[in-house]
Amino acid sequence: MKLSTKLIGSFSIVVLVVGGIGLTASYFNDAVKDQVTFESDKAIQEVTLAGELGLQLFKSLTRTQYLLEDSYRETLSMDYSRSNRTKEVQIAKIEKSLGEFEKSLKKLKILVKSNQKNIFNPPKDSSKVLSLLKKLEKKYRNYSSLLIQFQNISTENYQDRKEFFTVTIEPYFRSNLLPEIDRLRNHIQQTHQQQIAGLNSQLDRVGYILVIATGIALIVAIVLSLFIYRSIANPIAKIADAAQSVGKGNLQNRINYNSNDELGQLSSTFDQMAENLSKTTVSRDYVDSIIEAMADLLVVTNKDFNITRVNSAVSDILGYTENDLLGKSIDALFNEMPENIFTKQNTDSNRTYTGELIGKSKDIIPVSISRGKINGKEEATEGYVFVASDISAEKEAQKKIKQSLKDKEVLLAEVHDRVKNNLAVITGMLQMQIWEAESDLVVSALQQSRLRVQSIALVHEKLYQSDSLSFIEFDKYVHDLLESIRSTYSNKKSDIKITTELDRIVLNINQAIPCSLLINELVVNSLKHAFEDGQEGHIKVLFKTFDNKVVLTVKDNGIGFPEKGDPESLGITLIKTLAKQLEGAVTFKNKNGAEISVLFKAEKVLNT
Repeated sequence: MKLSTKLIGSFSIVVLVVGGIGLTASYFNDAVKDQVTFESDKAIQEVTLAGELGLQLFKSLTRTQYLLEDSYRETLSMDYSRSNRTKEVQIAKIEKSLGEFEKSLKKLKILVKSNQKNIFNPPKDSSKVLSLLKKLEKKYRNYSSLLIQFQNISTENYQDRKEFFTVTIEPYFRSNLLPEIDRLRNHIQQTHQQQIAGLNSQLDRVGYILVIATGIALIVAIVLSLFIYRSIANPIAKIADAAQSVGKGNLQNRINYNSNDELGQLSSTFDQMAENLSKTTVSRDYVDSIIEAMADLLVVTNKDFNITRVNSAVSDILGYTENDLLGKSIDALFNEMPENIFTKQNTDSNRTYTGELIGKSKDIIPVSISRGKINGKEEATEGYVFVASDISAEKEAQKKIKQSLKDKEVLLAEVHDRVKNNLAVITGMLQMQIWEAESDLVVSALQQSRLRVQSIALVHEKLYQSDSLSFIEFDKYVHDLLESIRSTYSNKKSDIKITTELDRIVLNINQAIPCSLLINELVVNSLKHAFEDGQEGHIKVLFKTFDNKVVLTVKDNGIGFPEKGDPESLGITLIKTLAKQLEGAVTFKNKNGAEISVLFKAEKVLNT
């Protein structure tokens, strides 16, 4: 954690704690004030309503007494009645007072049941007040019924009415209703005083809690301050001690303070600096050991290509000592100098060259040389490093491979020549059999066999005559093959013309032999079966290429294939077999004669 994060975090914690305590104190104070105000207002309203209950009851009693006096005046035959003192008016006023009493009683019940949410204490129990109100209501009902009975007594019986009022109504009022109202008023006042006292007590307790929380906040602030002080002071003390130790020459001293803050980064940087200083102190010996352990020759020059350093491999392979070469130009080591190896352009740096070094005893050593540039301050060239690897073994191996390849080429040419000669012998033997044969069928079969062998022999002859022993120019081969077939069937009575339309094509031996046999079979079949004796005809051989594919087509203007069924014979079967060897597809058509096409993919095709 960074120092800024620690400081900001600690300050934020203290602010949050202190602010939380202040907000909590303010919240509780406001809550208590609201609760006290609510309780006070409620107490005043309840006491006022209780007084209103007594007032209305007194009014009803007083107006009942007025009603009694009016009865008395009537007995004296005195006409003192006025519009506002009639019996009906007095009864209406009594009922109004009773109605006001009932309204006040209902309001008081609602007010008693209402309670504000108290965060300190649960809502107060209002059952006692409601019980008192219930008793008061019950006695009020009795009192109301007494007034009704009083009003029902005839006004002529003044004495009865007076006796009922003085003996029943007034004593019941004073002994039952007034005490209940007083008890209700006193209980309401006492309950609210207790509630306010409880709120004050809770407020005092919250004050004590806030004081304790404030003390805890101060303790937390002090602990955080100590933590921050120690997290800053201790690493600084370690860094100071390590710096003094390194200053005295102890490069192995490390701080080893792992932290993500600025001091941790400073400690890591200091440890890295000490590590680099330690490596730099021993780097010369270490580099010398590496240079001397190299099996390749290493030569260091200045920017003018004068030798400033060589390794022990130079002495072992070339026979020179370091003193023999220091200050000399590096070109003194070369018997055959690679091109551009001594140019100073940056583009020629870090390249590999092939050349020859000459030893002290005039031995010639083929080598592979790489050059690197030594840059100083501001990318200025200070020198070059040359590393040479002895490739004598590789050169000898290449020489042997070339000789072996040459021997194999001679041997392969000899094989082609011998195959051609052997096939020529077989062709001659077949020709002798033709001369001795008497049956035309035998002669035809032997001629076909001779032409097949001759077509194969002609492939080997072309390979033997070509520069490459694997590929032949097949378009030239086709001309020679057709000429051989034409000479074989020149004694036929029919006048058959053979023409060609050939692209320049090169095939390897694996495709040349089956392709030559295909041409032989197709042309011979046309010569034998397409034309009647004495009939003039035309055979056309097409060899076309497109998209690295070859289409071989032989067509004639003869009688064509039979109308029904696929053409089947030994020659046709051989054609299909040869097309399969070429991984091609063969098609047979009757198009003004027979037309046979074979489509296959050439391994190497030249189309001009």
